[in-house]
Amino acid sequence: MTPQPSVVYIVPDKMGGMMNIIANLLSYRRPDGLSYHVVLTHNHLSHDVRFAQPLSCDSQTTVEYTLPIENLHAVMGRLASVIPTGPGVVVAGDLLDLAMLSVHDVGRAVVLILHGDYDYYYDLAVKHDRVVHVYIAYSRRMYEQLVDRLPHRADSIHYLPYGIPLPQRVRRPSDGPLRLIFAGRLEHGQKGVLDLPSIAAQLRDKSVAATWTIVGDGPDGARLRAAWPASPSVRYLGSLTNAETIDRLADHDVFVLPTRVEGLPVALLEAMGSGVVPVVSDIDSGVPDIVTAEATGLLPQVGDVTGFADAIARLDGDRPLLERLSAAARRTVEERFDVRDRVADYQALYARYAELYRPLAVDATLQYGSRLDRPWIPNPFVRMERSTLRGKPR
Repeated sequence: MTPQPSVVYIVPDKMGGMMNIIANLLSYRRPDGLSYHVVLTHNHLSHDVRFAQPLSCDSQTTVEYTLPIENLHAVMGRLASVIPTGPGVVVAGDLLDLAMLSVHDVGRAVVLILHGDYDYYYDLAVKHDRVVHVYIAYSRRMYEQLVDRLPHRADSIHYLPYGIPLPQRVRRPSDGPLRLIFAGRLEHGQKGVLDLPSIAAQLRDKSVAATWTIVGDGPDGARLRAAWPASPSVRYLGSLTNAETIDRLADHDVFVLPTRVEGLPVALLEAMGSGVVPVVSDIDSGVPDIVTAEATGLLPQVGDVTGFADAIARLDGDRPLLERLSAAARRTVEERFDVRDRVADYQALYARYAELYRPLAVDATLQYGSRLDRPWIPNPFVRMERSTLRGKPR
């Protein structure tokens, strides 16, 4: 009997926007004759917070590995072995899955979703031109950049914004201190989180009464908490589930996001859907797709701590402006980013799997690995050699 066509998402096993996007696409999919499966990949050398939750899919598997300690070919073989047999789509998004698909033809159309507007993702897209059948960019900037780098693939590059479930609880006006919230990965290089203590200090200098809630964790979490300890005006809630985070948003007035680089920030959509006014860096990707300056939020320049403090102080001093922006932010998400509408575009693309698929190109090559990453070298030997070199346990 011919296996049922299916969609397989391969996703790093960590909390973050990428996982939330996939979770929403799965939770709100419509019946389409396809089954849906998820393969989570977890590197034991990673310090990211693991996702560790069930997704709305027909099967969910985790592939554990330790790179670069192991033989890359052993890990790729392990990953390939859990891809269900049969036709359909495999949705990739990172290096390991694309490396595996460079040497293992799984008989499926390969869809690559770009998850950020930076060279890492564009380089992956270009390097794996011979492997990927369809590209998805969910911001206009990412779409334009990818077409510019792969002009011969323009017909297979799609601009498909994702959506979110509309939050049921919506912010209500409140007297008293302005209620500020940051929700996301605690990483300075991308999210600019180490700017938050300086923004808070400038607000105190301006005599702006405010409380802060910080949701999430990440590689710079300890550094942020050391520079800006918890206090009656600063609460750290740690990593919450997506549902818990959305529920907390409605108790706040302003979403503060001093980000440096984004694809299309999930947390920003969730905040705006809750009626929380964004004060977010004016970057080229993602943010312009959602926020219009002075209409749905305020847009200080990247790294401009004073600009962020001034924008927040302005909202504190002009509560009618805060309420107008709050209503407009919610309306934007209702009209343009309802997941029930957006998921249909993704499923329509997946449904074309038969016409999109082509056998793995003969000139597709694995572009990673060292002299120890060879199919014929036993993985235990590679682990022993590399563990010895690194001085780490095997």
